[in-house]
Amino acid sequence: MPRRPTITSLQASINRLSSDEQQQLYIWLGQRLQENSMLGADVAPSGVETRNYQGKTYVLQKRRCGRADCSCMDGEVSEVGHGPYWYAYWHESGKTQNHYVGKRPPWMEEAMSEG
Repeated sequence: MPRRPTITSLQASINRLSSDEQQQLYIWLGQRLQENSMLGADVAPSGVETRNYQGKTYVLQKRRCGRADCSCMDGEVSEVGHGPYWYAYWHESGKTQNHYVGKRPPWMEEAMSEG
């Protein structure tokens, strides 16, 4: 049986990740905590806006485009990234899937079509 990593070794590994990788890990961990009923449905740590809707978790995020000459590449993604945009996350076949949603999440689209 594989040995469990220690908190110290996990922290060291996380410190070696890029800011974007740390953000992805943060989102995944938030989803896991929500799944385990440790957080309320619309609550996320540290001000990350999330919402559960129709079996998916929606997260409002800023992202980098990846172009070397873009200003989003300089500084913290939360400050200089594009967006914020909504992304949907769900589990399928044992893997976390995600999809770009855009500026308006589906519950807003439904409200606009009803009114």
